[in-house]
Amino acid sequence: MKLQLSLHVLVTLMINLAVCTSLVLDNNQFLIYNKVFHKARLTQWSAGFTNVGTFEHALYEDQLWTLEPHPYQKGCYYIVNEIHSQYRIADAGHTFIVYNGAYYDDQLFRFVPSGYNDGFFYIYSCFHTNDRITKYGAGNHQVAMYSGPRYNDQLWKLVPRFEVNFYTDEVFHYDNRQSSNPITLEISVTTGIKRSSSRTITNKSTYKMSVEASMEAAYKMFSMSATTTAEYSSELETTFSESSELTWSKTKKITFTISPKKNFKVMQHKVNFDGQFSHDSCSLLTSIKIFESDTAHFEDRDNFLTSYGQ
Repeated sequence: MKLQLSLHVLVTLMINLAVCTSLVLDNNQFLIYNKVFHKARLTQWSAGFTNVGTFEHALYEDQLWTLEPHPYQKGCYYIVNEIHSQYRIADAGHTFIVYNGAYYDDQLFRFVPSGYNDGFFYIYSCFHTNDRITKYGAGNHQVAMYSGPRYNDQLWKLVPRFEVNFYTDEVFHYDNRQSSNPITLEISVTTGIKRSSSRTITNKSTYKMSVEASMEAAYKMFSMSATTTAEYSSELETTFSESSELTWSKTKKITFTISPKKNFKVMQHKVNFDGQFSHDSCSLLTSIKIFESDTAHFEDRDNFLTSYGQ
């Protein structure tokens, strides 16, 4: 029993460590949750210095924050609101506010892990270096800068805008083993980014950056090969070179001839980006591969069939 418990603790620690070390901060977007008030997310309600705090109920895009890295102050980030995109969180005179206009060092923050590999961070000011963002009460406005002892209400979890899953999808399958004649079929194949919603993207620039950052985090999480990452990255780059999201996916018809006595299927690599907002979700569809067999079993000599994150 002690051995089983120890193994369970070890596995949990390894998973937590992997999550922490695979998190990509640069130009990624997050919902930022407090540890003590676990439903409370940092939000900016409207323009204005003091219109910032937390909200515990419905998800809105003004709760999304982009972490923009400073070009030479390593590890320091501007925390930029998605909707009020000119506004950044600031520690102005030891006061928690947001403001727009010129960029100052009191708008820079660093994210320091809790030390327990639990995915939580202290958010320190890079200017007033002892100050940390804290939520000292349940009220939406009860967020402040604090430089005293560490407490759990100063810990924040960064939840990325997208969760990524990789797998191989079956495009189509036809078993022609019972026939003595070939058969020809025309099949539609889609590549690129296929969105789950036709709703217009509020900010295509931050959407693209979040997708790319989430993909990079997944590469690190799953220790994916250079060949595999190159395939996905190339397709993503080609897709996002299109200015309109309406052209992010392309469908073409391909004619396949299935030989007699053959079991035939076409598989395709697919990446699902499950958004925290349902209208954000999308899939990246990349290369296809034909599998043929004389039996019900298909050999995968090239290790094309993949599944990560499911």
